[in-house]
Amino acid sequence: MISKRIRHTVVGAAAAGLLLGSFPAVAAPTICTELIRGPDGSIPVDERESARQVQARIKPGLIAEGDKLAGDGKLAEAVETYSGIFGGYWYAGFYSSAMRCLPVDFYQGAASKLRAVASELAERRRARGHLLDESHEYGGDLDHGALRLYLLSNQYDRFISEAFAYADTEFLERDIDDQLMAMVSGRLGELETYRNAGSGHAAVGYTNDLTPLLDEELAAFTKLAGFDEKLKARFASRYPDITEHWLAEEARHFGGPDRTDEVFAKEMFLERAKDALKAGADRLREHPRQVARLKARANTRGEALMRKGSEVAGGEGLMGLMATDYYAHARDYFEFAGNQEQAAVAGRLSDERQESVEQEADRIEASIRTDVEKMRKSDEEQASFQEATDEMAREFGFDLDE
Repeated sequence: MISKRIRHTVVGAAAAGLLLGSFPAVAAPTICTELIRGPDGSIPVDERESARQVQARIKPGLIAEGDKLAGDGKLAEAVETYSGIFGGYWYAGFYSSAMRCLPVDFYQGAASKLRAVASELAERRRARGHLLDESHEYGGDLDHGALRLYLLSNQYDRFISEAFAYADTEFLERDIDDQLMAMVSGRLGELETYRNAGSGHAAVGYTNDLTPLLDEELAAFTKLAGFDEKLKARFASRYPDITEHWLAEEARHFGGPDRTDEVFAKEMFLERAKDALKAGADRLREHPRQVARLKARANTRGEALMRKGSEVAGGEGLMGLMATDYYAHARDYFEFAGNQEQAAVAGRLSDERQESVEQEADRIEASIRTDVEKMRKSDEEQASFQEATDEMAREFGFDLDE
């Protein structure tokens, strides 16, 4: 079975000349009946077959393999196997792709099987919220989500309906529109490669007898046309809602330090607050007015943190060492806001505070060293006194243990 990664990486290789090797000086009969030479002409003459002969041997086996996998309940593997029928295949050590040379009925039957298995698998994954592709912690290929399965099996109306509904629920928090548009673009690009297969061969005199795309595959170019624009138009009025979402996230975390005395917890809350604004700006990068609202919030926060920093700047001893560096956080907020002048001021105050903290740390360390030295000397003096006392007792014959 050909993995997704290999298939997607090498799709279109035949168009680059890997299937038939160098083109002959005179026109060959057809693309599908020309004997395969290999990319470097390495296949012996008496072992050469045409693309149609090779596919007639290889691809029916994929149907049988897919049927068995589906019958065993291995739906994901069956989808991969059936999908491989429409792409390339390995032959004589090289990969030939996008060259369909078998009867249209063969591909139609494979498409029907793919649709049935993909539909069942999509429903299972959709039921547990698995609509987008998911990767594994241990690496390897992605698990197709329900939406990808609809695309692979040419269910474009279903894909559009489910994609729009899913985008409605995910729109505020992430670039779901970008992800969906990338999926559509990828599928159209794949189909375009299949549709143009053989064009290079035909240009040098071969008769193009490749099997054309199925009607349901060609429907993608009509049904998915303008998907990007439709999705953007659907959400055009909702971008201010995204701003409100990330402003609320920032406010929720920014208030955290006032609810805890733990230094590390304070730091965590402030970092998350800043990250919320950054995430919002990334999400709204094509909407400068909304980004400006996020930056205005950042500027306000920077000013508040400057005041907070001045309140705790006079801390001494361990409390001073452990105090949150509000100036450093103010600097980060100002930098995000684009207020470089105030960022520089906050940065300077943070540096001064850090220098003061280091000096305080040195002072405390020196004080501790002095106390330890005093304790050591006291122990030595006590031992010396005890030794002198014992010697005097021995001299006068006293027994100090009685």
